[in-house]
Amino acid sequence: MDFYSASLPILGVYAGINILINLFLAYRVSANRVRSNVMTGTGADDKLYNASRAHITNVEYTPIALAGLVVLHLLAASIYVLHIVGLTLTIGRILHAIGVSRTGESTPPRLVGTLLTWISLLVAGIACLWYALV
Repeated sequence: MDFYSASLPILGVYAGINILINLFLAYRVSANRVRSNVMTGTGADDKLYNASRAHITNVEYTPIALAGLVVLHLLAASIYVLHIVGLTLTIGRILHAIGVSRTGESTPPRLVGTLLTWISLLVAGIACLWYALV
């Protein structure tokens, strides 16, 4: 397997894990909707609100990061760059979801999760420009 083809399974792992994270977060919203009998919005239910925020922010950040991973693969980026972006994204999204799911307040997992997610996007963006222009 050459260097370029080795990156496709890496992309598949991070895409698969993050798709499953998103599905889990969507399930938590649905389960809280059934529990609270609130089918639209979040009402005054804090657990539903927190589950919804965890899912919404995951949907805001994950697709663009995964798109960055796809572009990096197409640009034959180093597998190390793919792992840096993929790992920081995945760990960041898990920590953020844990932090937001517990409370609407700021928590260490939420803060670290946000920072890791932003780092993954920053690295992906810079790496895309680097591999495209250099």
